[in-house]
Amino acid sequence: MASGSAGRPTGEAASSAPAGAVGGRKRLMSVCDHCKGKMQLVADLLLLSSEARPVLFEGPACAGAESFEQCRDTIIARTKGLSILTHDVQSQLNMGRFGEAGDSLAELGDLVVSLTECSAHAAYLAAVATPGAQPAQPGLVDRYRVTRCRHEVEQGCAVLRATPLADMTPQLLLEVSQGLSRNLKFLTDACALASDKSRDRFSREQFKLGVKCMSTCASALLACVREVKVAPSELARSRCALFSGPLVQAVGALVGFATEPQFLGRAAAVSAEGKAVQTAILGGAMSVVSACVLLTQCLRDLAQHPDGGAKTSDHRERLRSSACAVSEGCTLLSQALRERSSPRTLPPVNSNSVN
Repeated sequence: MASGSAGRPTGEAASSAPAGAVGGRKRLMSVCDHCKGKMQLVADLLLLSSEARPVLFEGPACAGAESFEQCRDTIIARTKGLSILTHDVQSQLNMGRFGEAGDSLAELGDLVVSLTECSAHAAYLAAVATPGAQPAQPGLVDRYRVTRCRHEVEQGCAVLRATPLADMTPQLLLEVSQGLSRNLKFLTDACALASDKSRDRFSREQFKLGVKCMSTCASALLACVREVKVAPSELARSRCALFSGPLVQAVGALVGFATEPQFLGRAAAVSAEGKAVQTAILGGAMSVVSACVLLTQCLRDLAQHPDGGAKTSDHRERLRSSACAVSEGCTLLSQALRERSSPRTLPPVNSNSVN
């Protein structure tokens, strides 16, 4: 890309580079906000919960979750991938490649979510393997999955409300509409299944009515999105903002109903030993997530204030520190998985024992 424009001393070339950089910074800031919210939500749902429940994976993330040992090996492999992405995103930012940094950060966010899910599942498997433990009993609804869907719908609607018309590209509209459709389909299927399995007549009917309400609101919003794509106008954009509100409310009501205690089954019953094992692994995973959230915030600060000076130097130093914290968190998590105990309370280990 650099070689293609280096020989053009034109005003157009000079002006397009800053415009591209501004667009890249804006996209990076948007990715930072999305990744930070997603990582924090998953941590709240899986790592800060006092309950011991299995985590149902989606797609290829389920590979390696059949036993604690397989799950552990999968997590440790992913911590290595996380270290690579952490290095990549720093390098891309230092070279001013904000668009590439945004792509790497999006990949990093997905990896952190996957790693958190696997860690929570490993913690459950380790806890129920202790003497006297009783495994969890599944319910009609998976609280984690439907709450994730609600969050994704809220994020998609927030993008439609906040994005100026000039930035509503066909690609953005396609990504948002596909994301909404995917999450709404999962909610529809999950609640339809819960309705079929429910023994209470009122609950069966309420699930169906909640899905119907959500589907109607979604149809109205997606029609507005199609209008913006075909005939862009401020009026069409304002309709997206207008109709996104009812969808968020309908999804919130449905998920709120679906996650009432009677639909969630029963968490595992574990002894103090099992609880200690679970807490150690969840604590290691929390170290990774906290460091990645801090890294994401530092990236956002640098994207927002890229012009040098003392503040930029401070942001870069914080970025380096947070990257080191990610590496330390990965080490703590790997140790917790290998020892099934908290590394912070263990005596110092020989360096060879972690290899």
